[in-house]
Amino acid sequence: MADSNKLRIAVTGGGLAGAAIANALFRQLHLDVHIYESALEFSERGQAIGLAINAQRALARLLPDDEAVLQRAGAVTMHSTRIIMGSGPAAGTEVIDFAEENPGKTIHRAALLHELLAPMPPEIMHANKKLSIIEEHSNTLVLHFTDGSTAETDALIGADGLFGCVRSHVLGADHPSTKPVAAGWTGTRNLIPYDIASKKLGSELFQEDRVYGWIGEGGLFMHNVLNDGKMVQCMGSSIDRNPSSERRRSIDRQHLEDAFSTWLNGPIATKMIDLLLDQESPAVFAQWEHRDASSYVKGNVCVAGDAAHAMTPWQGSGGAMALEDAVVLGALLAQVHSRSQIADAFRAYDAIRRPRTQHIAASSRLTGRIMTGLVPEIGTDPEKLRAALKDRWEYIYDFDLDKHVDEAVSLLQGRSIRE
Repeated sequence: MADSNKLRIAVTGGGLAGAAIANALFRQLHLDVHIYESALEFSERGQAIGLAINAQRALARLLPDDEAVLQRAGAVTMHSTRIIMGSGPAAGTEVIDFAEENPGKTIHRAALLHELLAPMPPEIMHANKKLSIIEEHSNTLVLHFTDGSTAETDALIGADGLFGCVRSHVLGADHPSTKPVAAGWTGTRNLIPYDIASKKLGSELFQEDRVYGWIGEGGLFMHNVLNDGKMVQCMGSSIDRNPSSERRRSIDRQHLEDAFSTWLNGPIATKMIDLLLDQESPAVFAQWEHRDASSYVKGNVCVAGDAAHAMTPWQGSGGAMALEDAVVLGALLAQVHSRSQIADAFRAYDAIRRPRTQHIAASSRLTGRIMTGLVPEIGTDPEKLRAALKDRWEYIYDFDLDKHVDEAVSLLQGRSIRE
């Protein structure tokens, strides 16, 4: 039975964002936290996630044993991210190599999710609970699930992804920013055993663990090592020339050769196409994003992660933003001890998180256009690409998370942080 003296916090969505948020909250003794997942079990689709230094700092605030977590999950440290031309007369030319002082890591999404869920008591985790209706009453929120069950809560954090229902509650069903929109690219991916990928792509690309991004006209290929060096993630993204409402479309060799038609005489495309097709049901997935929301909150309801700021993957920051959201929400709700304070905490979260996440979403979109040759004044000229890309990640990585959290808490407490 729930402790009537505790504040009830519901988190919808059992993916990375929801699990991170629940982690930030469930140890707080004044909170009664429950996490609801629509699927039959808590699981994560997709493949690897990149953890740059800002994401690593956020994870360290969520999990005290973060280094052990990363080791158990098979994270691989990347020596650098190397961008190379993949098409055109400059194919094979190195554009830029980002060798960070604080290197990033790659980790399988499912492995990270497992580690985020592992500390939580089973009784607070509820699978097969798809939220359909949110009722607001004077002293409670009533959540209605599609299986006919209900739950009461004092606050709701929607981490239910691109196509969840909490964003619609916050913004309104007819708001122009409620529904996700196609970003203009599609992507396909595959996980390949290390030995096979190394033989196909060339052992010279595996002398050190790094992310390789091959950019050029109309697309990008990327590959990097994960799972303790046992697997290689291969990805291909291209301009979506035939937009569809389908989230997943089956493909064949002709599809990829058409998408990368100007790449086929270059050093990487044919090899990557072979690897991407080496799976039972190859498919492309549309890239989706949200238009900027006017708010992430409505009363005692807020959205976080992809439900708040779904973004394209071109700067690898979607997962990191979800982890940062979790840290800020955890710090704010640590200050809240009555139901009447929750809306103020969520407003502080919105004021602090919305500018940063929307800035990065816009930057990611433009980065995709730069990398795929869609900016006319840059095109596929290596020198112009280098100049355009060299500083694009500074805003994301050169970030003081502790100060960010302090600003949020200070805002909640009604004072501002002075430099």
